[in-house]
Amino acid sequence: MARMFPTMVSDPNDPNRRHTAPVGPIWPTALRVAYWLIMAAAVLMVLTALLMLNAGVPEALDAQVAASFRTNMRIVAVANIVLALCLAACASYFERGSRAARRWAGLFVGLAVFVNFAGFYVQVASWASIAIVVILGVALFASFRPAANAFVDQRSGNLWRGVE
Repeated sequence: MARMFPTMVSDPNDPNRRHTAPVGPIWPTALRVAYWLIMAAAVLMVLTALLMLNAGVPEALDAQVAASFRTNMRIVAVANIVLALCLAACASYFERGSRAARRWAGLFVGLAVFVNFAGFYVQVASWASIAIVVILGVALFASFRPAANAFVDQRSGNLWRGVE
C-alpha cells in the first residue's frame, strides 16, 4: 500500500509511480483520451477564433480604445488558429508513440493556455477560452500518465529502460 507521505524510497504498489505492466501493441487509453481532448480543443479554438474575427468592436468605445481592442482580439484569434493547427499536427503522432510530438504538444498547450488566459483577462475573449484552457489542461495531464509514458518509452526507445 502506498504511503501517505512521500519518501525517497518508492513503494512498488503505488499506482502513481512508474508503470510496470507490459506495454501492448495498441496505444493506451490515457494517450487516446489526450488525443481526442486535444482535437476537441483545437476545433473549439478555431471556432472561437473565427467568431472573434467576425465580431465587431463595441460601439461604446472611443477610437483609440476600439483600435487596441480590435488588435488584441485579432492577436488572440490568429494565435488560436495557429496553435490549434500545431496541436492537431502534434496529436496526430500520439498513436505512434512519438516523444518529440508529445513534448511539442506540451509547449503548444502552454502557449495556448497563456494566450487564452490573456485574452480573457483583457476581455477580448469569452468564457469559451476558459473551457479551452480546462480541456487542454486535462489533455496534457492525460498525455503524461504512467501508462502513456511507458508506451512512448517503448515506442521511441528509452535510454533508461531496465535501469530503475
